[in-house]
Amino acid sequence: MSDWQVHLEFEDDGSSKFWRARVEGGTLYVNYGKIGTNGQTQVKELGPDGAKKEFDKLVREKRKKGYVDAGAGGGDAGEGDDGEDEDEEEEAPPPKKKAAAPAAPAPAAKAGLEARLTLAKGNRRVATHLSLAGATVRMDAVETYASPEEARKAYYRLLATLAGEGHEEQ
Repeated sequence: MSDWQVHLEFEDDGSSKFWRARVEGGTLYVNYGKIGTNGQTQVKELGPDGAKKEFDKLVREKRKKGYVDAGAGGGDAGEGDDGEDEDEEEEAPPPKKKAAAPAAPAPAAKAGLEARLTLAKGNRRVATHLSLAGATVRMDAVETYASPEEARKAYYRLLATLAGEGHEEQ
């Protein structure tokens, strides 16, 4: 599967923006912003049927507003718009790998709340899973770098930052 199932663009005298989306399982990922930026990404946990229906609806709405398939970055037929066309810059998450989950606030069952967030910036990728259960907040993060040397530098930088905040090694 390509990064994005649909990649649309809109250009007129006053604006030049893109909108793209994909569905992975029950999760809808939407990335939008000014052409030439990474844009802003929104993630919605809607269940398999809900995510596809929302995707189809949003693509239809974007096309009605005048968005057309992007030349080289496009996707296949789909429908979608999350209703926003912000020009904020934020890195778009890469497609989901089997073990990693891209950005997404996701309400969990009765146990609490969960959010899966991904940051992809340069040669660095950070996959974070947050969960809330009662009075406990848990955070698991995995950072991946292009080389072992970059990872080693990040390790010592994070260790120093956490120690500076009062964390103690156990």
